[in-house]
Amino acid sequence: MNIKKTLLCGMVTGLMSTSAMAVDVGGVVWDPSDLFDFTSNSNLIEDLLDPGADNIFGTADDVVNTLNGFGKVTGINNTFEATFCPSGCELTYEFGGYLVSSVVASGSDTLLGFTGGWIRFYVDSDTAYNGNSKATATNGPLWLELAAHETFSATHGINTSLNATLNDFGGGTDAGEGAGLLDVMGGLAMSNFDTNTQTDGADWVFTSSFQPIPNNGVTPDGFELFGTADFRGNSIPEPSSLALLGLGMLGLGFGVRRKHK
Repeated sequence: MNIKKTLLCGMVTGLMSTSAMAVDVGGVVWDPSDLFDFTSNSNLIEDLLDPGADNIFGTADDVVNTLNGFGKVTGINNTFEATFCPSGCELTYEFGGYLVSSVVASGSDTLLGFTGGWIRFYVDSDTAYNGNSKATATNGPLWLELAAHETFSATHGINTSLNATLNDFGGGTDAGEGAGLLDVMGGLAMSNFDTNTQTDGADWVFTSSFQPIPNNGVTPDGFELFGTADFRGNSIPEPSSLALLGLGMLGLGFGVRRKHK
């Protein structure tokens, strides 16, 4: 009985120490057991949508009907960059492929439904991020790749990957907010976030807000909007650590059984 109690205590202690262990993936450090896990905040730069002269998306004169942009992560689990990138790295991202597929008028608001889309995160320690240059957000190893997760939208009557509400749309003054789901596809941190724990079995949820750059500003890359984006999911400790812990517990149990024999 004492041996069983000792084994049980050892397993509990091992699991507790593993769950409280900070994870380091490519220089990005966070604690999966943190109260805020997993949340991240970021700044973003993105395209201004333009349906063309007829003001209707999905026709031949569309100028910009696909949402693209980039950004930089400024916080993870309620900590700042100096904490989650202690080695001096940056966690940046690009996104694209979100196609306007439905437009619904709702009072003074315009509701947009998008299909498709992807987001890719990169970790880099060489080139400092600059909101005037998308290239500074896409260098370094691929840290995490996500694909849009589509679900049925009653508002739009189709499966959508991103739903946006614009309280000011058209005339170069787009402003509003959006939300969508994401599935993990690859990257250094793939095994830490492929959990299927969000709505409809997705891995991440994101929300964003955006508005025109002041004074009708346009970046050298041609982007006209800026804002913020928050990403939320559930992360797990390094899978290899859990595997080693499990093997250790199995080995201990085997040793106890042999001793009884």
